[in-house]
Amino acid sequence: MKHDTALAAWKQKLIAFVKSEIFSYLFFGVCTTVVNIIVFQFCYSGLHIPTLIANVIAWVLSVAFAYITNRRFVFHSTVNTREGILREIASFVGARLFSLAFDELIIWLTVDVMGYTFLERFTAGLLHIPLADAKALVGKICANVVVVILNYIFSKLFIFRKGHSAR
Repeated sequence: MKHDTALAAWKQKLIAFVKSEIFSYLFFGVCTTVVNIIVFQFCYSGLHIPTLIANVIAWVLSVAFAYITNRRFVFHSTVNTREGILREIASFVGARLFSLAFDELIIWLTVDVMGYTFLERFTAGLLHIPLADAKALVGKICANVVVVILNYIFSKLFIFRKGHSAR
């Protein structure tokens, strides 16, 4: 009987977590990160676009995806006036521009400045890709960890605040 009660309690906690804002943000954050990394790798490795330009292209597409999913599924924005939505978009993009600066700095340092690391060599061997491509992939993943955290803080505190109407 105790076992069933404990199991039911854990099940309720799991259901509550899956329905939570944090879970939604993490889920769509992972989706946004995947969009960002795929576009970056395609531009950098496939099209041979320079690192920082490839990163900006990936940023533009992933920010558009993130705004739509954050507005609708994570923070459930109720702003519906044209001016309010434009203000919300401007706030969202402005905050993302701030995190883009960190993204660009980390990409530049890890891909263009630093030497090769064990992790990059391991990734190249594991994925059977050129070392330079593995270096870009590892750098991009590191940058995304920092960016996801910054973006959540900005979205939660400044852009999609509960009880805040961007009229």
